[in-house]
Amino acid sequence: MRLAVPKFQFRFVPSLGHVIHPGNFHPVGVQRSAEALVDRAAASGLSAPSGEPGAWLVVGGSGGFGSAARVVLGTCLGAHTLNVSYDPAPQPESSNKLRKIGSPGFHRTLAIERRLRARGTVHRTVLGDAFDPAVLAAAIQEIRAHFGGKLHGLVWALAAPRATDPRTGKPVQSALKPLGKPATVRTFSGRGETPEDAPKLVELELPPGSPEEAVATQFVMGGRIVEQWIEALLQQDLLAPGFTLATISYRGNPLNAAVYRNGLIGLAKADLEFYTRAIDAVLRARVSGRAVAVEGPAVVTEASGGIPGVPYYMALVRDVLGDRFEDPLASMLRLFRDKLPAGGEPVVDAEGLVRLDDVELDEAVQAELSRRFFAGKPGDPFDPELYQSFMDEYARTRGFSIPGVDYGAEFDTDEVCRAEPTA
Repeated sequence: MRLAVPKFQFRFVPSLGHVIHPGNFHPVGVQRSAEALVDRAAASGLSAPSGEPGAWLVVGGSGGFGSAARVVLGTCLGAHTLNVSYDPAPQPESSNKLRKIGSPGFHRTLAIERRLRARGTVHRTVLGDAFDPAVLAAAIQEIRAHFGGKLHGLVWALAAPRATDPRTGKPVQSALKPLGKPATVRTFSGRGETPEDAPKLVELELPPGSPEEAVATQFVMGGRIVEQWIEALLQQDLLAPGFTLATISYRGNPLNAAVYRNGLIGLAKADLEFYTRAIDAVLRARVSGRAVAVEGPAVVTEASGGIPGVPYYMALVRDVLGDRFEDPLASMLRLFRDKLPAGGEPVVDAEGLVRLDDVELDEAVQAELSRRFFAGKPGDPFDPELYQSFMDEYARTRGFSIPGVDYGAEFDTDEVCRAEPTA
């Protein structure tokens, strides 16, 4: 089937806090963007010290920090990589155009693996829910069959909004809500077709999450699932001496603390940090290894549009930081070059955390962000250039606004989904 996807389709949903729901993606654009990540990593100058880099597992390796970490590991450090991610695969027989071509994560993985394999190393993927015991079993089989039976490291970058509880077979949904009391969130509305429909500042009150939502969020985003994977890998004797675990998350900042660090997601992230410290003790005793919790900076990902208040904050922080703003690849390059160097000790703060959010949380940066954040009042116009800058960056996570892609051209839906194109 021939298909053209000329324009990014999306809509703002005021009833859900003016979050952005994307309606489509461009597979060619996603692949070109992923290939550009590999090219940037190759030109970064980062390289591994002498010795066998081994094999790394990346859970959540199809987007954001996960795909960027995989690119750095495979391109700069010469590692073999196994990705585990939950991305809808193409359904060629479907009459639905989006289902026919799969998902952005599928195509990002396709392009990254194609480029990395060309470098002579092994790169494979298990598609599925990391909470599913069958997916863990499949990953163990992959490690034995294709990665020499030993892992040298694991990057845990899972950022799924929901998971299936294997005990009940029922989905568990996380909730991005404050904890204990309501919180006021500031963001911007969407832009319409006329000047009167320009984006505007809006404020909304989010109700606190229920105890049940708190437990569900901790289940989906907390650390117990990481411990289960590590326990299984240890039981199967699949961890090499000196094995490294890095769990990556985002703590937030003072301007969004009510929803992030002091909200339900903050409870889950604290749980992840707690488990990471406990796993560190286990790994040190069992395989002379280590585990570190990595706090990433605010970045634009596929999930950015779906979190109340994030588009507004991201638009401002990108402008305030300018050239100092890091996308996921720049953050992961800094992680493996400066904070978690091969053969060296991790650089941590007083809490034992690796901080990649240090530039964002600089006092002067946060002071300027706060000034801009509260400069207007609800109903005031939002800067159209900042709005468009964020929306363009968000569109790039879906394969739009990518240089060199002809968005008016048709592509073959079967050909674009092949691991090795025939043309």
